[in-house]
Amino acid sequence: MSLKMDVTRRLLRAKKEINKKRLTKTDHFSSIYDVLEISNNSRNAPNVVKRIALANLKTTAINLAGVNCIKFEPKKTKYFSNVTFRDDFCFLYIHGGGFVNGLALQGAYFIKTFMRETGIKAISVDYSLSPEVVFPTAINQIYDVYLELLKTYKHNKIIVGGESAGGNLALALMLKLKENNIKQPKMAILASGYFDLTNTGESYTLNENTDPLLTKTQTSYMSTAYLIGNQVKLLPPKALSNPLISPIYADLSGLPPMYISVCEDELLYSDSLKVYNNCLRDNVKAKFHTNKNCFHAYLILGDFFLESKKATIDCCNYVKKICRLN
Repeated sequence: MSLKMDVTRRLLRAKKEINKKRLTKTDHFSSIYDVLEISNNSRNAPNVVKRIALANLKTTAINLAGVNCIKFEPKKTKYFSNVTFRDDFCFLYIHGGGFVNGLALQGAYFIKTFMRETGIKAISVDYSLSPEVVFPTAINQIYDVYLELLKTYKHNKIIVGGESAGGNLALALMLKLKENNIKQPKMAILASGYFDLTNTGESYTLNENTDPLLTKTQTSYMSTAYLIGNQVKLLPPKALSNPLISPIYADLSGLPPMYISVCEDELLYSDSLKVYNNCLRDNVKAKFHTNKNCFHAYLILGDFFLESKKATIDCCNYVKKICRLN
């Protein structure tokens, strides 16, 4: 484990313990916002790491099919000096945040590294968050953005991907495309996807203490907010087993290749493992990349950590192989 990763894990774990104590001491929540206030500091402010990444990126606000998006392009910096960019390809990035947090700038570090390694520029979707809106608003917005992109890019020149809830939405997008007989993207990148909103996977119990970031209480309230909005109650697993909500229950046959990344000691490990096994079951090409002693969705930190840099390079090599960019 690198020193930078070790220090980050310690800081995340300390914050997690503080939040757990606050949640335990609170007897009553008047709304889901009370839970979110304890579990997350901000819904719309990029942290300092992402600001560093944005120094190498040009960002432009655009609107696709009535949905706000961010277009990422390279700035003329040494970081991109030897890169040949592929304007015929597009990476559609979908940010995470448990459906209730996050923003379109969130994946800046991964996007920066991804662009340098593949030459593919990115568009990030600023989809509507819960509990203000509920399922299927977010997935419908992303679906509309994808259809709009098909007017500019060939389907086999589009890569979709995201982390955590964004991984869920990327996979749900492909399922919705399949349902409506729309051509699939070339491939998908799924980083620590939150694919099991029933929160019943084995790792939700086994990794509760090893994950330095997430708790089952946190994910349970997020899944409820995504489905029914601003109501403080936890839904039974049956209510959350719709494949478009929990894609671990989906038939994946006919979907494109996937790169699946996850940390072995994180809460959502079983989500990614289940999706990978379902890919094998349904004859979908997939690569499963794991690491230890990291944290949830560490892949999106690009080349900031040694661990995330190695994972991002591995991901980009798989992208170049599938997309025949070499």
